Amino acid sequence: MAEEKTAVIKLTDEGFIGMMENKDFVLNLTNTTFNATDLMLISIGYCFGITVDAYVKHKNLSISNLRINVKGKKHETENRYEKVDIEVSFDGNLTPEQRERIITIGKRGCTVSNSMLKAPEINVILL
Repeated sequence: MAEEKTAVIKLTDEGFIGMMENKDFVLNLTNTTFNATDLMLISIGYCFGITVDAYVKHKNLSISNLRINVKGKKHETENRYEKVDIEVSFDGNLTPEQRERIITIGKRGCTVSNSMLKAPEINVILL
């Protein structure tokens, strides 16, 4: 069965807070310098990064200085991003094939960017 997760966002006297259902961590969304689209871009980069890290460890490869820049370009007239570039750099004594494989695995394994590529059905339900 496919995994389902629930993010809970609440407006409190202190502002918006966000949390994942059944987790103890609470993020104060109002008192941060990040806005929602910043968090989206960070999520893409983090997801890509943990996917790459897991693969590298699984294959006993050695890389260092992993850096992921995620650049989003907003559409001029619509309220959405029209383009997202993921720039990846790392050091390591790897063949060109190994380097390309790491990028392929990062692209294939990142749930966040894959959800943007194949947009999920989004339903808004008034409770």
